[in-house]
Amino acid sequence: MTIGEHLDELRGCLVRSLLAFVLACIACIWPAKYLLELIARPVVLALRRHGQPDSFLATSPIEAILIYIKVVVFAALVISGPYIIYQLWSFVAAGLYPKEKEWVRKLIPLSVGLFLTGVVFMYMFALVVSLNFLVGFSGWLPLPNAKPTALERALLGGSGAEAPASQPAIREAPSVPIYEEDPNDPPTGAVWFNAFDRKLKLRGADETYSVQMLRDSHRALVTTHFRIGEYLSFVLIFTIAFGIAFQMPLVVVFLVRSGLVSLKTLRQYRKVVILVIVVLAGMIAPPDLLSHLLLSVPMYLLFEIGVFFAARGQRAKQRQDAPPAA
Repeated sequence: MTIGEHLDELRGCLVRSLLAFVLACIACIWPAKYLLELIARPVVLALRRHGQPDSFLATSPIEAILIYIKVVVFAALVISGPYIIYQLWSFVAAGLYPKEKEWVRKLIPLSVGLFLTGVVFMYMFALVVSLNFLVGFSGWLPLPNAKPTALERALLGGSGAEAPASQPAIREAPSVPIYEEDPNDPPTGAVWFNAFDRKLKLRGADETYSVQMLRDSHRALVTTHFRIGEYLSFVLIFTIAFGIAFQMPLVVVFLVRSGLVSLKTLRQYRKVVILVIVVLAGMIAPPDLLSHLLLSVPMYLLFEIGVFFAARGQRAKQRQDAPPAA
């Protein structure tokens, strides 16, 4: 193919990929509300685990609408991602020989499967572990004891009243029932504490009202309150990073099979590959060490898996090309 034909093929792949993305956006407009609930679930679990408010902040009047659009785009990228990968491999195959084209077409289903595996691994494991660490780190910073000394009370102008010598017995204090789940059909005016949600709840005339409770014994210096837009950007970067990172075995096999890089070179410069993986993970992953490790370690393991299958395929090809024994 000439350069012009390659450019025409690239333009066709881009147009088809863009069309698939637009159709996926249209399909995701209605279920975006439920997709946002699914995306927010890991951070809500992490916030509740560490006694932090389980809600998001919106600092702009139109941020809620922008968030809805971002969720639609996010879901459309995930849904159209396999087809975009297919178009990418099709463009690569257009510049190969017929035998190599057939081999590349066999890689497309594996590439799509690895992309989806990376997204599932990110959502089920990496995202939960990373958020648990990031939210828990703020709880690791304790709130200082703010009880003023006599000198501080004099400087601040506070009252010098001391605590009474006796306190009412605990049995005289009103008690609130504690449940793991909300009771079924509670009466109007009922008050209870939901231990799972860590919320104090009151049943009104038509609906239930609640207040998020924080642990008094271990108050954090920093209260974690994410902006919804920043959290979605965080998840989007994670999704793209793991979806691309899980293509590593196929990239290695393709480079060796096509002759662009020899298997001996990959093994000889393994340390350089590790350095490149670490740098790429540092550029893609969020700027904390745990998120960096959650991306770089799987990338290296996938590289080794790719080297293993490339060596296995090379040995099979050598046996196939070897002349028959006399």
